[in-house]
Amino acid sequence: MVLGRPWTGFEAVALQEAMRKSVREFAAHLGIEMTTVANWRSGLSAVTPRPLTQELLDTLLVQVSPEVRERFEQILAEGEQALGSRRLPTRRTVSSAAGATAAGNDAALLARLDDARTLVDRTLAACTIAPSMVELMEERAAGRVLTYTSTPPSQVLATVLPDVLEVQSISTQRQPAAIQSRLSEVTAVLGLLIADALMKLGQIERANFWYGTARMAADDTGNMRLRARVRAQHAMLPYYYGSPEHAVMLARAAQAQLPETADDATALAAAAEARALARLGDADGAESAMRRARAHTAALGEMSSDEAFRFGEKRLLLYLSGTLTNLGRVAEARRVQEQALRLYRDSPGVVVDPALIELDIAIGYALEGAVDEACEQAARVLTTLPGEHRTTIVVSRAAAVVDAIPEAARGRRTVEELRHLVAAGASELR
Repeated sequence: MVLGRPWTGFEAVALQEAMRKSVREFAAHLGIEMTTVANWRSGLSAVTPRPLTQELLDTLLVQVSPEVRERFEQILAEGEQALGSRRLPTRRTVSSAAGATAAGNDAALLARLDDARTLVDRTLAACTIAPSMVELMEERAAGRVLTYTSTPPSQVLATVLPDVLEVQSISTQRQPAAIQSRLSEVTAVLGLLIADALMKLGQIERANFWYGTARMAADDTGNMRLRARVRAQHAMLPYYYGSPEHAVMLARAAQAQLPETADDATALAAAAEARALARLGDADGAESAMRRARAHTAALGEMSSDEAFRFGEKRLLLYLSGTLTNLGRVAEARRVQEQALRLYRDSPGVVVDPALIELDIAIGYALEGAVDEACEQAARVLTTLPGEHRTTIVVSRAAAVVDAIPEAARGRRTVEELRHLVAAGASELR
C-alpha cells in the first residue's frame, strides 16, 4: 500500500494499470497533463510526483474498488521489472562514456536494429499495417519525443527499439485505413528518433536507412506536417556527414510539403537550407532562407519546449550560428551565439546543442586568426561534455575547428593538443 509514503512514477503507473485506463483517461481522471503520466511511464521509480499530485493519487487509491486495489497491490508485489516486461519499454541506464560507447557500437544491438528496420520496411511496402493498442503506442511515442533531447543517443536506441518491434509485431494484418494511418505515424516518429540517434553516433549508413523508413511511414499517412518533418530532420545527416547539396534538396522538399506555411517542420527546413547554402558559399540564398526561417519561427509564437521536433527560438539560434559562421560573419555570429547560450542555460538537461554552438564559436576564433582561443574553446567542449553525449557528431565538429585553422598556424602546441583530443575521441567511438 502506498498511503503513508511518497509515491513514485512506478506506483502511479501501477495504479493506472490496475484501473485499466489509458494515459489520456488516467490523466483526465486526476486532472493533470498527459505528458505528466507519460513521464511517469518513462521514468518509473526515478520520478517523484509533485506533493499535490501525490495527494490526488492518495485520494484516488482510497476511492477505487477492492478489485482495483487488489490488482494494484499485485502489481506492486511483482515489482517494476515485471511491469516493464509486460507493458512498458525496456529501460537502460547509461552512466558513463564507456557505457554509452559500448551501447552505441554494440554489434548485437545494431544488428537487431537492422533486422527491425527490414521488417518494418517490408510491412510498409506490403501495406499490411494493423493496429493494436494504438492509443497506448501513440502515447508512448509522445513520451519518447518529450525526453529525447536530454537522453543519450545510445540509450534512445535501447529504449525505442522495443517500441518499434512491438508496432511491427502487431502490424501483420491489414486494418481500416484510418487505423493504418495512425500506426504509420507512430512508426515514422519512432523511426525518426532512431535515425537521429544513429546520426549522432556516426552510424551514417544505418541512419540513412532509418530516415528512409521514417519517410516511407510518413508518406503512408495524410499527415503533411509529418512528411515535412521527416525530410527536414533528414537534412541534418548530409549536412554533418555528406553533401551540403543533398541537405539543401531535402530541406526544400520539406518546405514543398507545406508551402508558405509556418510550422515547426518548415521553420527547421528553412534554417537547414540556410546553413547548407552558407557552407556552399551561396550568401544570397542563405540570407533568403534565414529570412524565411525567422519569419516562420516568429509566426509560431513563443516556445520554450525542449521536446524533439519542436522548433523555437533556441533551435533557430543554433542554426543561425552555423549559417553565419559558415558565411564568415563572425561578429554577427557571436551575438547570436551569446544569445543562444543564455537561453540554453534554462535547459540544463540539453547539452549537445550548446556544445555545437560553442564549437561554432571556436571555428569563428580560428577564422579570425585567434588560434589559441579556438583550440582552448574546442578542448573545453571535448573535456567537459558528459561522456554519453560526446558522440561522433560532436567530435566531427571539433575536427572542423582544426580544419578552420590557417595552415601556417597548425604546428602550434595548442593545435597539436586539440588534434590529439579529437583523435582520442574518435578512437573511443570506434
